[in-house]
Formats: sequence, structure tokens, C-alpha cells
Amino acid sequence: MNLMRKLRGSSASTSAEPEAASSHIQLGLMHLKKLFAEYTHPPQPLTDAEKDDKLYNMLPLFCKVFGASPSTEMNEKFWDILSFCQQVSKLMVSEIRKRASNQSTEAASCAIAKFLEIENSEESSNGWMLLSTLNLLAAGDQSLIQVMTTAAIPSTLVKCLYLFFDLPEIPESEADVHDDASEFTPRERRILLQKIFVQVLVRLCSHPFPCEELARKDDLSLLFSAITSWCAPHNMMWRKSAAEVLMTLSRHGLTQSVVQYIHNKGCVGLCIENMQKIPELTPLEVVEMFVAVFCFLKDSSDVSQLLLDDFRSCQGYLFLSEFLLKLEEERVSGTEAKAALRNLVLMISSLCACGFSELRPTRANTELFQLQGFVLPQPSTPGQAVRNVQAFQVLQSVFLKSNSPALCCTILDAISSVYHADNANYFILENQNTLSQFSERIHTKNAEIQEKFFELLEFIVFQLNFVPCKELISLSLLLKANRSRSCSILCIKTLLNILKHNAIFKDVYREVGMLEVFVTCLTRYAVYLKDKQILEEELEEKENRKNPIEAQVNPQKLQKGKSVNRDRIP
Repeated sequence: MNLMRKLRGSSASTSAEPEAASSHIQLGLMHLKKLFAEYTHPPQPLTDAEKDDKLYNMLPLFCKVFGASPSTEMNEKFWDILSFCQQVSKLMVSEIRKRASNQSTEAASCAIAKFLEIENSEESSNGWMLLSTLNLLAAGDQSLIQVMTTAAIPSTLVKCLYLFFDLPEIPESEADVHDDASEFTPRERRILLQKIFVQVLVRLCSHPFPCEELARKDDLSLLFSAITSWCAPHNMMWRKSAAEVLMTLSRHGLTQSVVQYIHNKGCVGLCIENMQKIPELTPLEVVEMFVAVFCFLKDSSDVSQLLLDDFRSCQGYLFLSEFLLKLEEERVSGTEAKAALRNLVLMISSLCACGFSELRPTRANTELFQLQGFVLPQPSTPGQAVRNVQAFQVLQSVFLKSNSPALCCTILDAISSVYHADNANYFILENQNTLSQFSERIHTKNAEIQEKFFELLEFIVFQLNFVPCKELISLSLLLKANRSRSCSILCIKTLLNILKHNAIFKDVYREVGMLEVFVTCLTRYAVYLKDKQILEEELEEKENRKNPIEAQVNPQKLQKGKSVNRDRIP
């Protein structure tokens, strides 16, 4: 069942005509203005409890008036909206602090959740109405966000989110039981709370002010701790919520001061440490954690190199390599797990383009051979040129160490996408000697991986218009070693394709020692043909000894078969 549709159905009348509904909203707005005027300027002094009651009584009316309207109408039609927002925000902070004060984390989380969850109906649920009102206000303009931030709504809600990790599980016998007085089961109430609660925080963190407030009040580190901490399975949705909030903050709130806070608090190192030391985490959970961390590394690199340097200094790239190889050893199975592994490799490849400073090819013009029209390419595509060599080294080292065909194939695809993203990338990474090192291990990989590898070599020649002497030397060594006949055949085909592309490669092959290797290959092939002929003659002789009568009766048939077999020799 769609809970949100069920929620809307419980609180809205679908039979009302549009004009009648508009009239009701206008009357509701007038009444709201009147009630708030009486609240702010009471005819006689009110106690705090009386003020709270009056404010709570206005919340259902506010949600009814503005629940289905564009957020801009709040400022246009309700001129006291900033003052109203301030009072609602103060009330929420006060109610949460009251329930968290002098309590254990579990008791506090239970008290706050019970207050915020919907009860019998929306109107009778003070905490739910308070949260729903804040959700509408958080969709407003920056002036409202600023008011909520000043009242400490972002930091208060982040503390709540961290506390919700300690919520006890709803007993299975009660989770789906309908109360006579309520439309919602306990499980549905919890899910609704999570959806609206996170929506409020996501809306707030889509602006810079709340993010800076979280840093200033030292609550931002709680989100980093939350996304990389173990939690009970029934509270997994709160960790996913923390990751969603953090990724929103990463996209919209990474000011220089926020980045500096994350660096000073060692948040990136905290995440890596948590992921390494918690044995209960599944591979899928670790991949989800990496997604959130990568978002910060990627988005922060637009304003600073600090967090990428933090990731490197806390051995984040080494952990990535070890984690991928560990998954291979554990033979991760299942569609979701394999997809997660593939996504992690793709994220690492995207991280290659993240960095504050641009990297440029530094090749000296000392090449012995150069194709006509070759010009050393410079980075041309924003966000596609390599700026992070350490991330690329993760892909390279894992490929060399891995024995998993699926992982190696995915990594080679990722490296190919890096090379194809910008023509300068191969030259920026040339000092890594990637393909030369791969050629030393390519004979141990399967046919699909070998084909992808040789296609990359052809790409360098055909698309980049470059003579890759180092790679050609490594291919000559591969052919000379002849550890895999099928791999050697693919190698010869690639070299032939390159030779057809430009006649200059006749001289290139001579210079890199390829001609001598070809002679060795021909000699080896001649020996192979001779050995094959001898083997066939021995088999024929053995067959004759087994079938002497057939050999005497039908010698022409045997001779014909011998001729046919010789014709088939390649």
C-alpha cells in the first residue's frame, strides 16, 4: 500500500469542488492570520503552556491552507510567515530537548519517536503536526531556511537521527496490528516518520546555511559516524537516511568552511576506520558507505584538494584495493552483490576525474617515430580529464592481482572509459605503464579480457594517432614467451591490424625488435607443423598395426585419408 496516499486520503476530502475548496482555503487563511495575531499579541499574558497549546491548534490549519499550494505562496499570502516559522522551530527544539534530557540513548530515541509519530489522526498528533509543518516550511525560500537554522532545527534533527539508531525493534506480534482508534499500524507509523523526517533534513541541507550550522555546532561529524556505523537490521533505514542527507549536503552545502571542518575533524579518516574495523558489515553495506564518501570527495574537489588528500593519507586507496580483492576471495554471489561490485569499480573510475588541480601531459618530443598529424592532446572535456592518478592506480593494481574474470573485465571496461573520456587521459597516465604491465599478465586472463586489452592498444594507434613504442615492446616479449597460443594469435592479429593502418609501423616493428620475434614465431610454427606431421604418421602406423587386414584390403583408402589429413594442416 502507498502509505503517503493513505495518509492523504485520511486527511483530505476528495469530493469537494475546486471553487468550494478555494473558498475554504481563503477562509482558513484568514482564520490562521487571526489566530496568529492573537498568539503574538494576546489580550492578556499567556503562560508557556497556553502559548504552546495555541500554536499547536494552528498547525493543522496551516497544513490545510498551504499543504497543496506552491511554497512561494507562504511568503506572499501569510505576511507573518517568518515569525510563525520562528515560533514553530523553537517549539520543536524545545519538545525534543525536553524528551532527550537526562535519558539514555534508547529511552530518548523512544520518547522522541513516539512524540513525532502519527497517532490516531493527524490533528490529534502534536509532534506529527509539528514535523509536517516544518516540512512545508523547509520547502520555502532562503529566508525561512535561515530562520529555522538560527533556531537550531538542523542540528537538533541530526542529533535525533543519530539517536534513532538505538530505537528498539517493534515486536513482530504488534508491528502490523491495527489499533481500533488509528488507521496506521506501528510499522506504518515508523515508516511515515522516517519518510517525513528525512524529507525535512534533505530540504534543509539543500541550502548552505544549515550545513554551516551543523559544522559550527559540531554535529556534522555525527552524520559521518552514522553512515559508517553498524546498526541493527530494523534500523537500517535510518543509516540510509543519514547517507541521503549527507549526499544532499555534499551537493549543495560544501562551502570552504564546511570542507575545512570536515578536514579538521578527520571525518574521512573516521569513515575509513569504521569500515575497516566493523566485522559485521556486509560487502553491500560497505559499498553503500563508499558511495556517500565518494560523493564528498567528488563534490569537495571543486573547491579544495583537502578531502582527497585526507583520503590518500588515511590509506583510503589501499583499503579500496584490498576490499575489491577481498570480495573476489569471498566469491561474492547474487545479482545485487555483483552489481554493487561493478558500481564500486565505476565509482573509482569516476573518481579519476576528481581533483582541484588540472593535470596535463608532460611528454617530451623525443619519440623516434611519430604519425603524421599527431599533436599531443590537452585536457578538453570539463569533468572528464584525469586529475586523480591514485584512483586510477587502484584499478591498475587490482587488475594485476585479481583472478576473477568478471572483476577484471569490469576494470578493463572502466579503464577504457577513462581513456575514451578525454584524448589527453592516456598521455596523463602514460607514466603508469598500465598496458605494458597488463601485457605481462594478459595470457592468464580469459579470451574476452584479452580481446578488450588488444582493442585498447588499437585505440591508442587508431584514435589517438600515436605510436606506443613501450606497449609494442611489451607485446614482443609476450609473443616471445608464448605462454598461451590463443593469446599469441590475438596479439599477431592486432599487430597486423596496426601494420595495415600505417606503413610506418614496418620501421617501428624493426626498431622495437618485433621482426626478430616474428622470425622466432615462424620457426616455432614450422616446428609445430613438423611435430604434427610426425604425430599423424605415428598414429597412422599404430592404426595399421591394429587393423592389418583393412590395410591390405583397402590401401588406397588409407592413402587417401593420409592425403586429406595433410591438406588440413594449417
